[in-house]
Amino acid sequence: MTDQADVNWNRVLAAIIGLYVLGVVGQAFPVISAPVAGLTMAAISVIGVVAGVRAARQAGIGGRARRAWQALAVGFALQVATLVIFVLPGATRSFPAPGDLVRTAIIAVLLFAAYSFPLGTITPLERRKSIFDLLTVMVAGSMLVWYLAVGPSLDAQVRTAVETAAYPVLDLLLILGFTRLLMRGTAAAGKWSVMPLTAAVIVQFGADAWASYQQVYGGGARHDAPEQLICILSVLALLAAAVVERNRQPETSALRSETCLMRSNLPYVAIAVGYGLMIAATVRDDHVFPWSGLTVGGIGITLLVVLRQVTMQRESDEVAATDGLTGLANRARVTGHLVQALERDAKAAQSTAVLIIDLNGFKQINDTKGHKAGDQLLTGFARVLRDAILGADMAGRLGGDEFAVVLHDIGSEANAEAVARRIAAGTEEPIVIDGVPVRASASIGIALSGPGQFDADELMHRADVAMYHAKRRGGETRFACFADTMGGGNEPSLEDELQVAVGAGQLRLVFQPIVGLPDEELAGIEALCRWQHPRLGLLEADAFIPLAERIGVIEELGRWVLREACTYARRWPQLPLHVNVSARQLEADGFSTEVRTIVRETGMIANQLVLEVTESQLIASEVPAAHLRILSDEGIRVALDDFGTGYSSLKNLTTLPIDMLKIDRCFVATLDASAEGAAVAQAVLRLGRVLGMDTVAEGVETAAQARELTLLGATKAQGHYFARPLPASEIDDRIAAWKGNRYGSRLRA
Repeated sequence: MTDQADVNWNRVLAAIIGLYVLGVVGQAFPVISAPVAGLTMAAISVIGVVAGVRAARQAGIGGRARRAWQALAVGFALQVATLVIFVLPGATRSFPAPGDLVRTAIIAVLLFAAYSFPLGTITPLERRKSIFDLLTVMVAGSMLVWYLAVGPSLDAQVRTAVETAAYPVLDLLLILGFTRLLMRGTAAAGKWSVMPLTAAVIVQFGADAWASYQQVYGGGARHDAPEQLICILSVLALLAAAVVERNRQPETSALRSETCLMRSNLPYVAIAVGYGLMIAATVRDDHVFPWSGLTVGGIGITLLVVLRQVTMQRESDEVAATDGLTGLANRARVTGHLVQALERDAKAAQSTAVLIIDLNGFKQINDTKGHKAGDQLLTGFARVLRDAILGADMAGRLGGDEFAVVLHDIGSEANAEAVARRIAAGTEEPIVIDGVPVRASASIGIALSGPGQFDADELMHRADVAMYHAKRRGGETRFACFADTMGGGNEPSLEDELQVAVGAGQLRLVFQPIVGLPDEELAGIEALCRWQHPRLGLLEADAFIPLAERIGVIEELGRWVLREACTYARRWPQLPLHVNVSARQLEADGFSTEVRTIVRETGMIANQLVLEVTESQLIASEVPAAHLRILSDEGIRVALDDFGTGYSSLKNLTTLPIDMLKIDRCFVATLDASAEGAAVAQAVLRLGRVLGMDTVAEGVETAAQARELTLLGATKAQGHYFARPLPASEIDDRIAAWKGNRYGSRLRA
């Protein structure tokens, strides 16, 4: 709709309001009051037909919403028919008159419209709470109908209850329909169109209740002028809804937040109405029937409030025990469930099993692709766990990328292993992250309760120990069952052990060569950290770096790695030395000063040091980039690790102090001599040449990949095909062999 059309509709609405004001003024002149009211309602209804049809035709509206606005247009048309029937010569006003039948049809059409709008999405608990709220509104409305119409008519034997209460009861059904819509929310009708719809039926309910009250206590006519004006106000509200819906802009989640407040407060308004009527009856009425109905209604409201509060408490308990991201049980719920399972299974002489599961590669995806991608990986793996367990078992997320499964009455270790195999099979199916299928893998530790009955914390600790043993094996998803040879009796937790690992001298450095292509001569070295655990043996970085970040020792660990690597670098002054830097290190205020101090104290040549960072670390804030610019001015170089998997942009490459691009292993793995497999790697290599940056291909595992990279123009690479991470002594031997061969010795033995 054009802006001019919008202005015209606003003028029409203003004109209708003017007519309504004229109708109010006309009440001072009884001779013309009824015709003025009728003409005003007719004018509004005709315009309402047009507005409803136009609202149904707007672009982008869904099928259900379209039918709803079409039904509202039909309702306006029937309103015109009602007016015509009541003014025809010889028209009767006794109940049920032909006009009453048409009015009943109007209510049916509006009810159809109310239930045609698609509702917003809510949880099952919210749905149950919403039902209690609607029932509370219905009971309060029923009490009002009873007090104003049904009860007094029965008590005084004035008119039949059907005639007196017919319209208020039908209006009450409409109120329920539109209140349901307002409380639940809908993407197909905006806040400013739903609210007038609800207001319209509430006003109409008031008009009909007033008419019923007049019939019982005043003997007034059913369609006097004041009632007509109230009906006009109701139709005016319906028209406002149609006009607003035709002109509104698309909304997203705004309505949902508004309806939350409505859903919370509306039931209490209904309660106030119900108990207010009981107070009014106590003060002024001496009739039997109002009191009996109000008493039943009061009891009903009280019961509904109690049920609603119980439902809300269940919802609160559910939220408190559920992981918000994955929907699995959280740590507290898993622990409590395990305690109960141990107690039950101990009485039945059965075993309880715990599986502790660590998601491999989560940190890399989270750092390179961002937190949204990391969340998608976690939720995808949560679905794998749900599919792998039975109904009586429980899966939960302990935090970060660590999960747990509690198995009841497991019987034997073999049965627990069967569950682990189902989880492993589930990881074979790729998880889609930002439209790209990604294969997940996990390390699973299994521990079973024995005759001695371990407590819950001890059993989880043993499963944790077994998980780290599984992680050491490498490869795809793997599992290990706890054995006494692993320790875990009264030993400290892995977190406690990592806290003291640096001071205890348990960390080690290994070095993976970077080679030149095609001659495979040594062109650089990357320092990698290992933990020589006193019980678990040599652990790779994936087994403890995420834990170090979680418990806050990553800065101390990173500082040790940097100093140790710079110390070794003096033995190989001709080779660039690459050191990985964590996000927390880069965010620390004194990072650049600390690096310069270590370089100076160890006697390392500044331009020999290459700091490897990920792009997501650089764009997190201005602090990392500022540190790297300071270090770049000192001659220290920066390599962008895992390039191509994060938020890569030309702007970042040209504005940040980056000297080298490292092509992520996932692109190297697709090199299969096909054009598609080589496309990304070739693009990165060309980009590096254009920007004057070195490029290093990571994760080269086969001779075919090495050949393909050479054909694409790559000059440097690293991976297990050339050499696995080696201790410093073996690097010394390789360098000696390289120097001893004037023609250049290939690195591989």
